[in-house]
Amino acid sequence: MRAHKATLLAGVIAALLALVPPVTAQDPPPDLRAHVFRVETEVVVLDLVVRDKKGHTIRDLRPEEVQVFEDGVKQGPSGFRFLDTRAAGVAVEESLEAKSDGSRMVAGAPGEGRHLNLVTLVFDQLGPDGRQIARKAALDFLELADRPDIYVSVFQVSESLKLVQQFTTSRALVRDGVMAATGQVATGYTPATADLVGATRESEQTKDLLQALGQNINGVEGAITAAQIGRRASMDEMAVNALRLTETLQREQQGRSSLFALLALSRKQQILAGRKTILFFSEGLHTPPSLEHVLLSTISEANRANVSVYAIDARGLLVADPLASTRDTVSQAAATSQRQQLMRGQVPVTREEMLIADNAEGALRMDVQGALADLAEGTGGLLIANTNDMRQSLSRTVGDLAGYYEVAYTPTNREYDGHFRGIAVKVSRPGASVRTRSGYFAVPPGEGTVTFPYELDLLKALRGSPAPREFPLRARAFHFGYEQGSLRHTVVIEMPLGGIAFEDDPRTREDRAHFSFLGLVRSPSGSVAQKFSQDYPLSIPRDKLQALRQGNAVFLRSFVLPPGKYSLETAAMDQRSRKTSVERADLDVPEGPRPLGLSSLAVIKRVEAVTPGALASDDPFRLGANRIVPFVGEPELLSGAPLNLFLVAYPHTSDDAKPELTLELRRDGRLVGRSTPELPAPDSEGRIPYIASIAAQGFTPGLYQVRAVLQQGSLTADEWTSVRIGVP
Repeated sequence: MRAHKATLLAGVIAALLALVPPVTAQDPPPDLRAHVFRVETEVVVLDLVVRDKKGHTIRDLRPEEVQVFEDGVKQGPSGFRFLDTRAAGVAVEESLEAKSDGSRMVAGAPGEGRHLNLVTLVFDQLGPDGRQIARKAALDFLELADRPDIYVSVFQVSESLKLVQQFTTSRALVRDGVMAATGQVATGYTPATADLVGATRESEQTKDLLQALGQNINGVEGAITAAQIGRRASMDEMAVNALRLTETLQREQQGRSSLFALLALSRKQQILAGRKTILFFSEGLHTPPSLEHVLLSTISEANRANVSVYAIDARGLLVADPLASTRDTVSQAAATSQRQQLMRGQVPVTREEMLIADNAEGALRMDVQGALADLAEGTGGLLIANTNDMRQSLSRTVGDLAGYYEVAYTPTNREYDGHFRGIAVKVSRPGASVRTRSGYFAVPPGEGTVTFPYELDLLKALRGSPAPREFPLRARAFHFGYEQGSLRHTVVIEMPLGGIAFEDDPRTREDRAHFSFLGLVRSPSGSVAQKFSQDYPLSIPRDKLQALRQGNAVFLRSFVLPPGKYSLETAAMDQRSRKTSVERADLDVPEGPRPLGLSSLAVIKRVEAVTPGALASDDPFRLGANRIVPFVGEPELLSGAPLNLFLVAYPHTSDDAKPELTLELRRDGRLVGRSTPELPAPDSEGRIPYIASIAAQGFTPGLYQVRAVLQQGSLTADEWTSVRIGVP
């Protein structure tokens, strides 16, 4: 499914040109207007693959035989057509049809104006056996799909998304890409992502050439040349943008999942015309509760971009029960719960026990093949699994590329409410089966700010006047050092859990909550310089609820900003009560770097272990396997508690003098304490992360100012913060 809007004339011309396939001298002049829905408002376009009882594609459906429903409401189609995408003189499923006398005849050539087929091979992180099975399946597909109208690209998912081979009709190049992605080439092979700058430059040069050519198109040959250049420009742009979006999603969500890569590829293929298919080779998708929204958003983005996902389970024929891990995890969660009941709270709560509900619910998604099925079936594709010989199923996939119906309609419900719109299609012809997409999220289309549906309500809250403030919310940006002219910041958002709604789950002994964060950094013009968000479904054993309510949900993101004046906008929503709160602050980034630097002075609230398997991060609050969690609002320390501070010193690299740190404690401007701790040597990057502890015993209760002064030779830098000491 794809969503179209009226655009500038140049964009329309590019879209028209991208539809023109290469032609030979014998081909009649192509109609540049063929197969284009001209609309002034957004429409939904569905692909339908319709087969008879024998599995053959039905090619003669009439519009009155098809009904489309969205959320159960019948829609009025505004366009209906059958697209025959077979190469001239070739029919994949029925190239040889039997005559009544038993002889064979070649099926007739399809009509003119054929669409291109764009197939993206995506290889997930695979084990040795999985790589072998995926390699054979991919090579089988290339043999079956050896047609000049099928363009194929190769991507690989590892630490992030990698482009191995750009779209091409050269099967030799694609085979080389498959061998590289499955580990069967020399280590000297360099993926195309090795130089994104070069890829971007090539994309821009192609678009410049298209623009120049567009001013001097003469006749059909000129139009065809422009179409080929325009198609290449769109493909280059899609690849570069998909790689960047994958990295952006991983940074925004602070996680690693193949779903981010699939979401990025789907969204960025909106600019490409033609039938779009992703063949995803994977050993299964892990989708715990925290990633459910990413799976649904991936399905939605694929449907909006008219992309079908065919999932190939590279584990092949499974001997073990694929649900065994699910049962084991549920059993482990139950055993942990039983142990808690027997101990009756006599021992400290372990991390495992705090995650009982998450383990039990997450186990429902340890059926990793089920997640692949949801992805494939939700986008109108197929799951190919439980077999070591995938050729027969792949031939059906190639058959789906040979011809399909396209139905367009304008939704009767035009509100962008962020809800999922379910789609159902009924075909009245007896014996016909139809496969199409499951639906989409009703969010504004295009390259807007919204990535996930939950962000829509948070953006509305940020636009509200007055800004909502329905529960406490605190946010602060801590600055650190300059990196290539931009200043690193870490934003910390804190939300007390005492004001969040928890609901009793009658099926279990847990209480559930669900809340979301969104942060935007805006430039003076209002454009978004940085965006980050997170969705938090939370489950907690009932006997731990009161203790949890005394704590806070903390959200951290790190990023860099060039010099300038910005505004930091943060929003949080309790998804159960639908309450929201918004916080705003100015954020100034001075010109830099300076010879001697000092980070923000942070009062340490606690130190916690980093979740195993977490993404590598440039966040300075990350120290090895631990993360420092600072106070966000005014720090309040109990009487006698130590004052622990965190800072990062950035000494002048050209000065041989040793940097010296002085810490001062003042009250009402009067100096009441001073220390001069010795700093360690700089790390490999020239930084000195440092934790200082000040004994606060004996100080009278009140508000104090803490000053850190860094001196190196004649250079000085200082930072201030405040803390309330002696809270009873």
